[in-house]
Amino acid sequence: MELTIAPKIEKESESLHIIHYPDGKTLYLVGTAHVSKESVELVEETIHRVNPDTLCVELDDKRFERMTNKEKFLDINIVEILKNKQMFYFIGQFILAMFQRKIAEKTGSKPGREFTRAIELAKERNIRIVLADRDIGITLKRAWRLTRFRDKFKLIAGLGASESVDIENMDIEELKSFDVMSKIMEEFAEELPVTKRVLIDERDTYLAEKIREGLGQTTVAVVGAGHVPGMLEILESNSQPVDLSEIEYVPTAAPVGKILKWGIPIIIISIFIWGFFTGGRDVAGEVLLYWVLINGILTAIGCLLSFAHPLTTISGFIAAPITSLNPTIGAGIVTGIVQAMLVKPRVRDFEELRDSTMHIRGWWTNRVTRVFLVFFFSSLGSAIGTFVAFPFLTKFFTG
Repeated sequence: MELTIAPKIEKESESLHIIHYPDGKTLYLVGTAHVSKESVELVEETIHRVNPDTLCVELDDKRFERMTNKEKFLDINIVEILKNKQMFYFIGQFILAMFQRKIAEKTGSKPGREFTRAIELAKERNIRIVLADRDIGITLKRAWRLTRFRDKFKLIAGLGASESVDIENMDIEELKSFDVMSKIMEEFAEELPVTKRVLIDERDTYLAEKIREGLGQTTVAVVGAGHVPGMLEILESNSQPVDLSEIEYVPTAAPVGKILKWGIPIIIISIFIWGFFTGGRDVAGEVLLYWVLINGILTAIGCLLSFAHPLTTISGFIAAPITSLNPTIGAGIVTGIVQAMLVKPRVRDFEELRDSTMHIRGWWTNRVTRVFLVFFFSSLGSAIGTFVAFPFLTKFFTG
């Protein structure tokens, strides 16, 4: 068996490592904080100094398109996002991006500027660009699907916790070296080891392998500082290329989720049918009325909390009792679509999207984010309504 020689790693600074390969290729691995001017300057200085023929960046196709096409936000189709049930993933990305922008306000640097600057220089110099990160949708879906049912609430709380971190009292230098995802997952790694593996460890592997596959004679790779330790360990190894197919697929939904998704509606419908034939039409009518009112009212309250259009609120009231018994569609999808059609987002809403999400009030005033709120609060109201109304079905057995 042919022996392979491991590359030599030279540490030039905390943020720059040089990997020398036996075949003469050289990789300059730049670890950055996504909100640091110093990171931007380091990227510029490194590209100018080594004049690479290849640039690898911690971006996937979608994020690359958003960064390089400033009009991309104008093409967001809210209705399609709702229909394809991608709203939670979309909101998750927004929460993390919003946290980075809060840090950026204090450090004075735009989040991700080191990536855009690297790409600008690459295009000016005709440097080949390699997008080395896994699709963000796959990452978030894998994290959600592989996390145990009882731990999903911890995951949501972990993302939400990014909003409550005390940024104002943090030192500027600390913020400049702050990696959002790493910080959040460090705090939850012990409680959510599977989630941490998907969000951090798998991406370390993916980034390292894509960079290794895309190496030029002289390559500069720009990645978040939080990924560097794991990537160096992988890049330093002399193992065979890694098969990424195992971490590129989205697992099917957990059996527990499917059971709950279909089981609860089947049980409720069965009780309705059984009660109608054994408990009398009067009791059946009374229970049905409770079901409609409780589901409808709580969903409508969710719409009101999000300042939805009056017709959106009415549609939520009508749809919730039905969608609660239909596992293929939720009340939030109905209200979100109705809201998006009745109060269509304007061009300026998309242009101001980043600024609007920086402040609580902005979520209600921006028409795009208000659709998110309508979806979330009406979904929550409908879910609560289902569980609150469920005990009233016992009237079939007692009355």
